[in-house]
Amino acid sequence: MPDPPPAAAANYPNAPPPPGSSPPGGYPPPPYATWQGAPAQYRGPILPAWLSFGGILVLVGGILILVGFLVEMIANTTVASATVPSYTNYYNQLAVYDALVGVGIFLAFLGWIFHQMSRHRMMSPMGH
Repeated sequence: MPDPPPAAAANYPNAPPPPGSSPPGGYPPPPYATWQGAPAQYRGPILPAWLSFGGILVLVGGILILVGFLVEMIANTTVASATVPSYTNYYNQLAVYDALVGVGIFLAFLGWIFHQMSRHRMMSPMGH
């Protein structure tokens, strides 16, 4: 007959006791720590009271509009000061202007909507 396997405590000293046996500290086991309640609700990144996600989008949109107008101003001055005007270069810079201003206006509008939604939600009686 083969030898019986060694006790679990011999191979695994940190193993829990088998079911039905008394715990090392006696019976009953020590009680669990008292329940502290639910954790605080996650509110997202902390922003100043005057700033919201919509406000950040409006700021980014405004910067894009400003950069677009600066690109358009550079395009106008380079064409006006050139001895042989390069209309291809002017057209390309005007396309960049249109893209920057278009995206900037869209972001500013979207940011304004987000800002209004967040402010009205904070002020509503049902807002949390």
